[in-house]
Order: sequence, then structure tokens, then C-alpha cells
Amino acid sequence: MKKIFTILVTAIMVSWEATSGLQAMEADTVRTQSINPNQVLVNLIQTKKWFEVENYYQQHKDSINNEFVKLWYLAETGYVFNHPDEAINAYEQLFDKNLLHMNTPTLMSLFGQPMLQLCADVQEYAKGEELSQKLKTFCEKDTVMQSDTRLSYIQGFTQAIERFKLFPKEYPKLTFIKNKVDSLSEIKLLPDHNKPSNAIFFNAKWNGINLRTIFDTGAAGSYIYNRAIAEKIGIKLNTADTIMLNYGTIHALSGVVDSLELGEFVIKNIPVAVNIEIADSADLAQVKCDSFMNSAFDIVLGIPIIRNLGVIEFDFTKNTMSFPQKTTPSDKQNLYIDNTGLRTLYMNMEICNANFLTYFDTGGEGGLSINTDFFEKYKQCIPTEAEVKQAGNFFGSCNETSISKRYEYKCPQIDIKINDQGITLINDCSVAKDKENDNKFGTTEGGFLGNAIFKYCKKATFDFDNMVFSMGK
Repeated sequence: MKKIFTILVTAIMVSWEATSGLQAMEADTVRTQSINPNQVLVNLIQTKKWFEVENYYQQHKDSINNEFVKLWYLAETGYVFNHPDEAINAYEQLFDKNLLHMNTPTLMSLFGQPMLQLCADVQEYAKGEELSQKLKTFCEKDTVMQSDTRLSYIQGFTQAIERFKLFPKEYPKLTFIKNKVDSLSEIKLLPDHNKPSNAIFFNAKWNGINLRTIFDTGAAGSYIYNRAIAEKIGIKLNTADTIMLNYGTIHALSGVVDSLELGEFVIKNIPVAVNIEIADSADLAQVKCDSFMNSAFDIVLGIPIIRNLGVIEFDFTKNTMSFPQKTTPSDKQNLYIDNTGLRTLYMNMEICNANFLTYFDTGGEGGLSINTDFFEKYKQCIPTEAEVKQAGNFFGSCNETSISKRYEYKCPQIDIKINDQGITLINDCSVAKDKENDNKFGTTEGGFLGNAIFKYCKKATFDFDNMVFSMGK
């Protein structure tokens, strides 16, 4: 889903007027020594391979002695590893200290724009307004920029200030309140209405009304497919503006759910998108999709809520969901949240003794989908059937652009590792026929993982405090 909050400060996106401070630092470090841990970390951060970044930092943090590099590491990894406040603070320090003596456009592009966007994304409205005013004042005092460029920035930040003032009315801040209920209280999981699957359903009270809810780490927000459900629970929709979701393929309206009761949590002011697409009755695939979507669930619980719930444990023997007390993780960090428009979940695992980065979608039917680039590197240890077959999936809605039809080879059996736990997938793996048939939601260096993974465990735990997914037998 497309993120809901966007700051339109076009002045921030102007071209840089001088050599990037990062490039200058690269030149300095190359001159001083051939292997510099600070520079290695800078290079890794620019690749956005977050697990490699984190592993390198943890192994060499005693040698990372450059203040800029430390702050940039915190700024770039704070959101992806679920510490957005740390990221905002680091961006502000990078801007205030200007350790590499960058010019104003460079500062704005590297630190100002992502700092304000992050404030909007995580609903830190007051902080966003404060920082917008700081950036505006900074530009007003700048005597080096050309006057028209300076004016463009000032106008942009003035607009940003006004937007941050309006956000609390349009999208009140999401808040979490702990109930006095026993923290070990359990929520019963519900069976799938349509067919045996491994999607996770449960009842939760939205505006005081029980709705069949799906736990969906592939959703960038809460989502309602059927507008009648939104009307049932009394959501006030913004009918003046249509938003676009799912790579711009789904038309939806936005609104806010006043409250959600979920186990020990009472959650207030949940932003929600409501689908307004109409399935084509002449298209059999859309008709089938529409029937499925209307019967499968009432509402999607997406990442903005999920990431704030701490530790979430699913017991598939007892069919329960619970929120156990925080514990020190025994497994290494293997989850991150995308810091671009999708804001969804990714997991690192191993196939063929190599790292495999997967889009991890608990709302997605099926098992493991391996994209072409990874397969070409490791095809000697990935057995596939000779016959190519067509596979179909739909993502969030039932219009033509939301239904994916691609060709793939079945992989009857494959061994994977999730945090050193070996699992053999049986008839739950496929390989794209070619790059044109790659799963568009899967990563280039890996692929896509749906909820069939839950077949292979009695328990599954998402620890969003430490960003660890683990499985229990």
C-alpha cells in the first residue's frame, strides 16, 4: 500500500550545488588508509543492504570513530529496525552539526527531506513542525544561495509547517494504551472461510464492533476491501480525495478508525484505506477474486499497528495469538521494515548456504517464490520441474492491474534456514520462468515468502522490539 502521509516540499528536491560531502569524505579516507571501517560502513549504507550494514556495524563498532558515520548509520537504520525516534534525532544532529561542511542544498537533500518525511510517516507532527521551522529559519539566514533558490526553500518549508499543523485534524496521532487485562491473555485464531490456508485471522473490536481481522505484514496500513464494512463501523471517509495504493494500482478513500481493542491493547486513531475499485463482471478472474475478498476478511491489520505491538506469539497448536513479556532474543536480527513507500516487512534467511532476502507477507497466499537473479546464481542446488505453469495472485484488490499472472517452475522440495533453524519446504516453492515473470513484490536478491511457512511450525514469534522472527516446533 502507498504510504498515507506525504510532505510536498518540492524545493528540497533541487539539484545539489556542490560536490557531495559523502564523496569528499570518500576521497579523504581513501587517501589516509586502504581499509577504513568508517568508509566501509558508508559504502554499505549506500547499498541499502540493511542486514550487511547492521552486521558490519556490530562487528566493527569499536573502530567506527567518525561522528558523521555513526550518526548517519543511526539515521539510515533507525526506521528499518523499528527505532524511528533515533533516526529523527540522528538526522537533526547531522543537519545541526554539518560535520562535512556541506552546502545548504546538499544538507536539505541528504538530511532535511528524509527527516521531515519520517516525521510525517510516524506521525511526529509537533516535531515535524518544529523541524520545518528550523529549516526555514536556516534558509532565511543563508547568504550564499541564490535568492530565487532560497525563496523556493522558504516557501516549501512554510507549506510543510502548515501541513504538519493540519495533520492532527486529518489523521490524529496513532496511540497505544495498555489495558489492565492480564498481559498473557490470548486471542483465539479463526479458521479460513474459503479453503485450508495458513493466513492468520482473529476477531478484534474496531469502533466497538467485532471484525474478522487478518494479520498482514505485507500491508503498509489498515485496509478495508468492502466499503460496507467501513460504513458498518462508522468510519468518516474523506470522499474529496482519492488515494492510490499498491504501486498506484488501487483507488481508495482514506479515513480514521477511532479505536481498536486487541488483547491487552486499546489503540486509538487508526488510519485506514477503503477500497473503491469495482470488479469487472465480465472478467472471470476478477469475479472469483471479488468473491474471495468479500468472504475472507473484514479488515487488514497492517505494519503501522503490528510494528508497535512488541512481541507477538502465535501458537498454532492452541490456535492463539498472545503478547508475551519482552525477552532477550536468542536469535539474531532477521527482520526489517522497508523505508521507502511500501513500509512493509522483509526477512533474511538462507538458501543454498547463501543469504536470501525475502518480502515476508503473512497475508500472501502460498509459500516461497524465488526470483530469477538468485536462481541463476544457485540453480545447481534448487531442483525444479521441467514443465512451466501459470500462477495467479491478487494484491489488495480485484482490478486487472492487481491480479498477477506469471509463469513459474515448481520446486518440489527445498531446504531453507531461518536463524539457523533448518526447514524443508514440500511443494511450497516456485521459481520464476524468467525476469519478466519475477514476483513483482519479491526482492531481486531473493524473492517472496507467503503464509505457507506457518505449516512448518507449531509456534511463530514476531519480536518487533528486536526485529527477530523465530519458529518453534
